[in-house]
Amino acid sequence: MYNRYEGEYNKRKILLQGGLIVFFHQFDIVFDSLKEIEDGFKNNLGEKEIEELTGKLLNLRNIMDECVKCWLNFEERVNELQKTYNFSLPDLLPDDFLHGLNMNREQQGGERESVENRMGNSNTIKSSKPTLFFQLESEQGISSFRKGMGFWDLAMLEEAIHEFEKLVALEPNYIFGHFCLGLAYSQKGFNEKALAKLRLVKALSQDKQLKALVHNAMGNIYVNEQKYDEALNEFRSAVEEDSLFFTGYFNMGAVFYNMHRYKDACEAFEKAKQISPQDWEICYYLGKTYALLGEFKKGLQNFKIAFSLNPAETKILFELGVVYDLLGDKRNASFYYNRVLNEQR
Repeated sequence: MYNRYEGEYNKRKILLQGGLIVFFHQFDIVFDSLKEIEDGFKNNLGEKEIEELTGKLLNLRNIMDECVKCWLNFEERVNELQKTYNFSLPDLLPDDFLHGLNMNREQQGGERESVENRMGNSNTIKSSKPTLFFQLESEQGISSFRKGMGFWDLAMLEEAIHEFEKLVALEPNYIFGHFCLGLAYSQKGFNEKALAKLRLVKALSQDKQLKALVHNAMGNIYVNEQKYDEALNEFRSAVEEDSLFFTGYFNMGAVFYNMHRYKDACEAFEKAKQISPQDWEICYYLGKTYALLGEFKKGLQNFKIAFSLNPAETKILFELGVVYDLLGDKRNASFYYNRVLNEQR
């Protein structure tokens, strides 16, 4: 049985999750910078200071203009899809959308500051601006990041690693660059280098979702090395960081499954299913695990759910036939076995 985030689809999924963390954090950076500029204007400034603040404000506006361009391009693509495939999306904004725009960001900033004060200063991160760990500050860094992502998407790992190495050399505080480099190292089989980078990200990051992804990636490396106890510790740490990170529970269940600890596997898969009940793979492997425990009715129930979620998957049909056979229902067993044969013709 495999662990998640090792295939092409799952590689993109982890990048999307990690990228969203950084994406939304960038807007916090923009508005925090805007607040600093606003506070600066409140002081008695000379002509030079006013010119510097105005320049910073212009840079922020340019950044937001680029965001608007991306949004317009997105809307154009959506409109093209609607015309081409003859469907329509509602144009109305959610009822609470404008309410969110009116939230007092100063209050939000104060809440963040009070939390940081309660936590105290960290000796690990010496910078007074932790947002720098999420900021790209040079055109060369941005170019290397984009090239690295492009090469990675094409499974050109050596080229991706080269660009990510350039990125972290240019932008050592850009923590997501180290994360991407660690993942690329792990896919190339450079496990020691990968673990070193991922441990660095774990030590520096204060974002629980990113730390969950780091623990999960480290767990997958240990699985590939057949160090199952170490892998389990990492997957446990992943779900401790983010209790809704169902992939951590899934991977924990996969390790238990491979160790023939089926009761423990069932418990982990059930937790994953509670968080993500529409995931057919979770239901499928939960069904297999219950069947191995001799609980065929529970196995059948989960296989049926998996089939309803993904009726095109042949291996679910086969497992349904096996469980019906074990339950003595030869008629239904024959029905699903024949469907498997028909699918293969």
